[in-house]
Amino acid sequence: MKKYIYIDYENLPGVEVEDIEDSKILIFLGENQKKIPTDTIRRTQPMGDRVEWITISGAGRNALDFHIAYYLAKNHTDPSACHYIVSMDSGYDPLIRHVGTFGQKCKRVITLEDIKEKPTLSKELAPKYAKVLEILKKQNKARRPKSRKTLSSSIDTLFQGQMAAEDIELIVENLFRERFMEEKNRRITYLD
Repeated sequence: MKKYIYIDYENLPGVEVEDIEDSKILIFLGENQKKIPTDTIRRTQPMGDRVEWITISGAGRNALDFHIAYYLAKNHTDPSACHYIVSMDSGYDPLIRHVGTFGQKCKRVITLEDIKEKPTLSKELAPKYAKVLEILKKQNKARRPKSRKTLSSSIDTLFQGQMAAEDIELIVENLFRERFMEEKNRRITYLD
C-alpha cells in the first residue's frame, strides 16, 4: 500500500524525518523558513526522489495548509493509498473528515512513528500518565498549562524531578494522541 506523507515543517520543525517503506514524503516549508538542520538533510538525501521539499509561495494565515490541501487532492488517484498529514494543527481535521467522505484514507499524526504503529506507554509510565490526566481533569481549564514547556515543567514538578525528560515528552504526546488536548500556534487547548 502506497503512503503519502505531508509534513507541515512550519508547524513541526523538529520532526524526525525517516524512511518509511513504500512512501512518498512531501515536506512543506514556510516562505520565510530558511534554516533546515543538516542532520535532517542527511537523513532525507538517501531517499532520493521519494522526498520532495516544497517551499510555499506567499505568506499568510493558513497559506501552508492550503498547499497541503492542494497536494492531497493532486495525489488522490490511487484509492488504496493512505495519506498522512504530520502536524499538531487540528485545523486539518475538517479537511480530513471531508476527503474521507470520498473514500480517501487520510489521517493527521504527530510523529512519523504514529504511521508505523501506535506507541503505547510502558507499564511503569501508564500509572504516571493516569495521574497527570486525573490532575489536569480536576483543574479549572483556565488554570491549566497553556504551552508544552509549561505542561512539561508541571509534570516534572509533580513527580519531583524524578522523571526522565523523554518520559515526560511521551506523556505529553500521549495526551495529544488521546485527543485530550490540541495545539494551535503553540498554545494548548483542552478538549474535555
